[in-house]
Amino acid sequence: MKTSVDFMILAGGRGTRTKCSLPKVFQELAGKPLIRYVIDTCHGVTSADPGITGRIISVVSPSIKDHELCEDSITVVQTLPNGTGDAVRTAIPLLDSEMTVILYADTPLVEPSHLLSLISNGHDVSLISCRIPDDMMEMPYGRVITDPLNHFIKIVEYRDATPGEKKCPFANSGIYKIKTDLLKRYIKDIPPNKLTNEYYLTDLLTVFVEKNIEVFAMQNERYWPFHGINTLVDLARAEEILQDKLRTKSLNSGVKLYDPKTVYFSSDTVIEKDVVIEQHVIIKNKVVIRSGAHIKAFSYLEECEIMEGTVVGPFARIRNSSTLAPRSVVGNFVEIKKSYIGESSKIKHLAYVGDATLGSNTNIGAGTITCNFDGAHKHDTIIGNNVMVGANCSLVAPIKIGNGSMVAAGSIINKDVPDEALAIARVPQQNKPDEAPRIITRKVNLTKRK
Repeated sequence: MKTSVDFMILAGGRGTRTKCSLPKVFQELAGKPLIRYVIDTCHGVTSADPGITGRIISVVSPSIKDHELCEDSITVVQTLPNGTGDAVRTAIPLLDSEMTVILYADTPLVEPSHLLSLISNGHDVSLISCRIPDDMMEMPYGRVITDPLNHFIKIVEYRDATPGEKKCPFANSGIYKIKTDLLKRYIKDIPPNKLTNEYYLTDLLTVFVEKNIEVFAMQNERYWPFHGINTLVDLARAEEILQDKLRTKSLNSGVKLYDPKTVYFSSDTVIEKDVVIEQHVIIKNKVVIRSGAHIKAFSYLEECEIMEGTVVGPFARIRNSSTLAPRSVVGNFVEIKKSYIGESSKIKHLAYVGDATLGSNTNIGAGTITCNFDGAHKHDTIIGNNVMVGANCSLVAPIKIGNGSMVAAGSIINKDVPDEALAIARVPQQNKPDEAPRIITRKVNLTKRK
């Protein structure tokens, strides 16, 4: 028999403590918005346990209604930010499941396993509490107070806690499971807060206790999976936690990191075994690195695929849907944008290749650029197989350079080059005898007059 669950994600807060114009739930962690972590975690529960069916309901502010990040959840608008209890009450008409799991969009590190344990614990009402690290005991987290037998008594805000309650090592994670018929019956009984006149979800647990409905507090010995984000400091801590997890995952998969702490991944990074990554490498979204690739120090990758045996960097930037074919080389101070670099081709120094397709075994010399933008439109450069482009060339797109051809150093090429041709486009050199000393003497005299 299947268990039906409605996952309710509270995402309507204003996020004023971040002091940013971007809504808090859209702030990114390893390149992924906070709300997407929570939505994906809920999807992960139903994927991990076929016996659970579920819907996702996101309670949002008017400013993010119908946003594409929430397109795979049902959105409900909380018109006024009148507290978490009011947010839940806004979504009550949509609930038709056996149980409701409530969690926050700003708690991105929670995992499907935590929610699975919550769903399967057999209690009608339960919450997850997490142990606060010793060096964080003075942080203003709400404390989950229990009796000696771990029966739930109350949640107390830090500012309202007694000295003894502040020593309680378990904080409220903000994640609850409530039998849906109980939630519907008692949500209206939450009283307004005396100071703010808002309705807080934690007060619903007090209502349950007063009605003699057991509330079970699950105690998790780890704090960081339930780390909530209210400020940019909190976001930075979460980034550090997640990056360490991504680095460990890569190391355990056979990826060699010279200095793990200086390498930054995105949540969707795909790296195969036998890859080597040197120090100070940043990998942004949509990057795939195949086996045997070597990413050298201070390189920046985004939206690209690095194929087998490829060498990148140091100080290289690869971006915008670029592909480096097997055994190609992109060296120091080279930028590749929206281009395909063919097998065993080399661009080793100080070059820009944009909107281009290179064949195999082609060499691009130092200082060469593709001139792909005319001020209004981007244009393509097509370079064939076994081409030699000399140093300091400008390839003015749109242009095609044929197989086996050569472009002489210092050339400005604005016409197609046939197969196996040599293209030379230079201003003729003039040598004027004895002219250099005369020019230098004139410059010195002008300087003396000033």
